[in-house]
Amino acid sequence: MAAMFYIKTTSSFFLVLCFTVILFTLSCFSADPDPLQDICVADLNSTIRVNGFSCKPESQVTSEDFFFSGLTTGASTANPFGIGLKRGDVTTFPGLNTQGLTVSRIDLVPGGIIPLHVHPRASQANLLIKGKIYFGFVTTTDVLYAKVMKPGELNIIPRGLVHFAANVGPGNAVVLAILNSQLPGFSTLPFNLFNSTPTIPDYILAKNFRVDEKVIDIIKSKFAPNVILFFSLSCFSADPDPLQDFCVADLNSTIKMNGYPCKPESEVTSKDFFFSGLMKGESTANPFGIGLKLGDVTAFPAMNTQGLTVSRIDIIPGGIIPLHVHPRASEANFIIKGIVYFGFISTTDVLYAKVMKAKELFIVPRGLVHFAENVGRGNAIVLAILNSQQPGFSTLPLNLFASIPTIPNDILAKNFLVDEKDHVTFLFDV
Repeated sequence: MAAMFYIKTTSSFFLVLCFTVILFTLSCFSADPDPLQDICVADLNSTIRVNGFSCKPESQVTSEDFFFSGLTTGASTANPFGIGLKRGDVTTFPGLNTQGLTVSRIDLVPGGIIPLHVHPRASQANLLIKGKIYFGFVTTTDVLYAKVMKPGELNIIPRGLVHFAANVGPGNAVVLAILNSQLPGFSTLPFNLFNSTPTIPDYILAKNFRVDEKVIDIIKSKFAPNVILFFSLSCFSADPDPLQDFCVADLNSTIKMNGYPCKPESEVTSKDFFFSGLMKGESTANPFGIGLKLGDVTAFPAMNTQGLTVSRIDIIPGGIIPLHVHPRASEANFIIKGIVYFGFISTTDVLYAKVMKAKELFIVPRGLVHFAENVGRGNAIVLAILNSQQPGFSTLPLNLFASIPTIPNDILAKNFLVDEKDHVTFLFDV
């Protein structure tokens, strides 16, 4: 049944979807690998490929390598978002290599926005130098935390969460963005979703956003390639290492910490280390046709401090695992049954995708947007293995259109390059 709505009216529909997909979140600490020497100025010309950059010979290092004047002026804001990004990461400031830091400058014209994006490898602190900025981020439970900031104020964006900003003042604004990675990555969601190479099939996007494929074509037409150049380089991080053999979670404890406190060892039995919860699938009676049976620490307390989640996903024919990110984990997917089309998008908007059959394995790097669809004739079963006891699950349709409170219409419209006053036909069952 067709209905006419403004672009933002999808919020009410996606609020309903919140009850059909189980989401989970708990923050945990991680960062770039610790340096093994005082300095390791990056040799950007080296042909050696490592997780980061190899070091320039110390005999060639000078004081100049540790000073950077690249942020004294801003970058051009002549683009559809009205944003200028002057990077202070390891590619522009080689002295940052192994130091786990990026300090960049962001200039915004009046009405300009920092588009909806995630940093898969870093938390971010933003110091407002000049202007008036509306900052916000959305948690994996679709809660929006947002505020208008003035010069001198600081805000924090937890690692891997969707966030954005808008210049709501009369003049230009300048933001200093500080991230705890030398190459944090920058996945801009409008580009990730609508301008990947190759592009995500229209029908998959239409199923995610509950719209007709013609709407997807309209939005895709708005995005020219390479409007803003972003960057990507993987680096390792994981849950904190355990300090004892095991720490079975005490889920009933009133103590709040980064993880869960341990159940007294005298109360631990063999049964704590065995879990039969994945033998049967969860109901697929929801708009996505997906059933998620969690095997994280909340369902299997012995996972506490072990840095693992193993879950079961059942998908009906034509059903999808919606576009989402895990801010705190990489993911391996093992196909137990069926034929599934899997894909993920890098921070440079490249789509890596393939149709997989039973017994095949697929890896999704930490914090990147990914999805799946059952393209077979029968039900499919996927075993999802993640290297965090609570990896988080940010479903992008819900994050963008069903946060509480909702992201303002004008910011969503500017992100997707549409007029917020335009009517768009949304097709879904009512």
